[in-house]
Amino acid sequence: MADTNQGSPNGSPTTHPPYWFSHGHGRVLYPLFAILNVVLILFLYCYISRKLCKKSQQLNETNTTAASSASTSPSSSLRHARLKPDVFLSLPVFVYSMANEGKLECSVCLTEFKEGDKGRLLPRCSHRFHADCVDMWFQSHSTCPICRSAIEPKAPGSDEAV
Repeated sequence: MADTNQGSPNGSPTTHPPYWFSHGHGRVLYPLFAILNVVLILFLYCYISRKLCKKSQQLNETNTTAASSASTSPSSSLRHARLKPDVFLSLPVFVYSMANEGKLECSVCLTEFKEGDKGRLLPRCSHRFHADCVDMWFQSHSTCPICRSAIEPKAPGSDEAV
């Protein structure tokens, strides 16, 4: 008997493409779907890149605003301002003596004081430094190199900072 199943040569039944596809429409639809996929991918790429650009612009604006407000804040301007000459001249100078002071290290240059070295005592915080080292620091700062407290001169005849 003849097989009316019209199967493939190995005996399994074949599946036929849909009617709309089998009549030549596939030659038009494949390229159309490919173009549609490319267009959708391009739209997605543009959307994501715009979102990222907007986010980076917002971050830049935020950083710029924060930097400008930080640079105008009084603590920032005080920290990076040069020490006034009259305040600088009023800072006490001492001559280091191991017998009187004990071991002492300059926090600016990180070396120990030697007998006879000149140093400066900051009146508000009582930190001590080599005079040359801290004088260089005060060319661009008006605060203590260690604790960042403002440098204020001692009032004449008093033991406390003004």
